[in-house]
Amino acid sequence: MPFFTKYNVYSFISNFMWNFFLTLPTIQRMNKWIFLCLAGISIQTQAQQSNFLQEYRAKVKEYNQDIKAAGYAVSIQKEKEKLARADFLPSLSGNANFNYTGNPAELSVDIPSLNEPVSFQGRNSQYGASLTLAQPIYAGGAIKAGYDKAKKESELSHYEQIRITNNIIYDADVYYWNKVARQEMVTVAEELKESVSTLVKVVKDRVDEEYSDRNDLLMAEVKLNDAEYRLIQSRNDAEVARLSMNSFSGIPFNEFIETDSVVMPLTDVQDYSETLNTAMATRPELQIASHKIDIQKAASKIANAQYLPKLSVGIDGSYSSPGYDFKSDLDPNYAVYAKLSVPIFEWRKRRHTKKSGKYSVNIAVENHQKVTDNIRLEIETAFYNYSQAIDKVKLTESSLSKAADNERMAMDKYKEGNISIVEVINAQLYHQDAKVNYIQSKLNAQDCKKRIGQSGRPNRHHNSIIISYEKKTEKHQAVFMGCIFILRNRMLLLFPSGILCRHSLPVSRPADDFSSLCSRCGIVQRSRTQRKIHQ
Repeated sequence: MPFFTKYNVYSFISNFMWNFFLTLPTIQRMNKWIFLCLAGISIQTQAQQSNFLQEYRAKVKEYNQDIKAAGYAVSIQKEKEKLARADFLPSLSGNANFNYTGNPAELSVDIPSLNEPVSFQGRNSQYGASLTLAQPIYAGGAIKAGYDKAKKESELSHYEQIRITNNIIYDADVYYWNKVARQEMVTVAEELKESVSTLVKVVKDRVDEEYSDRNDLLMAEVKLNDAEYRLIQSRNDAEVARLSMNSFSGIPFNEFIETDSVVMPLTDVQDYSETLNTAMATRPELQIASHKIDIQKAASKIANAQYLPKLSVGIDGSYSSPGYDFKSDLDPNYAVYAKLSVPIFEWRKRRHTKKSGKYSVNIAVENHQKVTDNIRLEIETAFYNYSQAIDKVKLTESSLSKAADNERMAMDKYKEGNISIVEVINAQLYHQDAKVNYIQSKLNAQDCKKRIGQSGRPNRHHNSIIISYEKKTEKHQAVFMGCIFILRNRMLLLFPSGILCRHSLPVSRPADDFSSLCSRCGIVQRSRTQRKIHQ
């Protein structure tokens, strides 16, 4: 790992500023105090933000098909809003016609002063063109309700776009930190292998000097092989996570995306005072539910408008034949009209339609209240989980240093012949378990922070992907933080906090020790028997 990482740079800057502060005179210290506090806050804030993560999010937003489709949906609703606005304006239509009648109408009139009746006969051909300019004056409120409905649907599509984008960004964070955690697990596996290799050398020297039995050497060599196996498996998991991260962002598999080397540890609980009301106001799900109420109200008004009076005016200009006095030439003409339509009796359809619209609005109101309760519970739970996650990071970090001291002391005692090799191996595995728990706690803290800061509701994935190890007598087995179900050659990984991933992928390999279950999202779990439920 390179020394000049950004965390080391932040630490160097902080130490330099503090030493500079100590060299100032006492009077100048008071003048520099505010500057140093603000600088420290800025450094801490930058340390908790990953530029690599922001770059990966940008790539995902640019590539993801769901986000693009949501953008198209917003454009569609905007066009529909413009279409509804046009209903307020006058409409101009043109019409042309041609009609040939084989037996045109005839009229005979007897005039007393004439000896013969006078006959009039229509023409066989009738043709012409006309223009009509119409303006609705009152349509029962249907035009305004239709425009309000289209406007609310356009706003709803915008909030739906935000919700989808937030969900995709949350998934991108899962892929990103999963890859980082998997890569960090490779480092942990390498350190375990190095530790066991050191133990093998020590045991071999003691066996050569006849201080220990050869059984100790065989046991240490078996653990070394197990450490090598875990290293190979960790590298495989890291590569699968990298490929999954590339696939989600549309990056070719042969390219490597630059990421953080370790999962950022979060140790300070941020101040989220008054965040509940702010989060409630900015959650797109709540805005969507609220707009659905308005849409149902507008739809109810549109349905009721068909039973209300309608008034429209217009001008009709024509140029047709036959013209005046049955002339064969084309003659212009015009007509100004006003049209009033009043429904009188519809067998109580208006009452039933009004009640139906009222019930639809009530359903939308109840759904809005349900969404509000769920979001409030989710936010409160996220606050609590975040504070608990920070405590876990601090606790596992403390356990990590103690486990390292325990392993070192166990190795020293074994060299002196005071303890058995089993206790040394246990100490190494305790140290390994502490490292894994520390990575898992950091990963969980990042997830909880994302759930608090995210305006949209996360879905589908959960990042409890690190395998922990539990000591039972002298045997160690993989222990999951949940249950794994395999139904009809499809997989469903269920965890206490919800569904981890749900992909219609067949199990790739038969049951054996540590068979891969999911390779699509990079969240790879292991089980000893694929057809059993593991606790």
